[in-house]
Amino acid sequence: MMQGLEFSRVENAVNDELRSLRKDKAELRQKLHNKLQNAVELESKLIPMRTRIAELEEAQKAGEAKMAKLEKRSTERETLLGQVEADQDKKSKELSETIAELAQVRKENSGFKNKIDDLELKAAQVREENSGFKKKIDELELEAAQVLTSGFGAALEQFACKFPDLDLSEFLVYNEVVDGKIMPPT
Repeated sequence: MMQGLEFSRVENAVNDELRSLRKDKAELRQKLHNKLQNAVELESKLIPMRTRIAELEEAQKAGEAKMAKLEKRSTERETLLGQVEADQDKKSKELSETIAELAQVRKENSGFKNKIDDLELKAAQVREENSGFKKKIDELELEAAQVLTSGFGAALEQFACKFPDLDLSEFLVYNEVVDGKIMPPT
């Protein structure tokens, strides 16, 4: 009878430990899920920024092409101005317009460059933050695995100590009980 009570105590202690481990496992899974969710949210914030950077880069390229075209036109008009004195007033007016357009394009291009620099800085900050979250997730996963393995190993050692003749080789940390049988995880 004493053996039965002691076995019952051990069984209750093991069941309590298993419940505690399952609870810890569930909490760790929830924490991991939350961290992964945060990482997904950060990644979803990066997508519009990348799109905006691509748009600004395209606009910058278009602005540079327009600027190069306007600079070419300006050069051509200056050459023609020197060759044709009769059209001097007309060419002078066109040149002034071209210079104004060029200045406007340079101003716009400068603004685009500043915006791109700001967005690249923000993207780098978000990537760095995301990297930190990924490292923390890896640490939490490792810690959870160590806690689970350690607790299960301690429980098996206790059983081995109390019941030295008992074969505990089929008891593995990831096995599950299905329909009253110990099964490998599915």
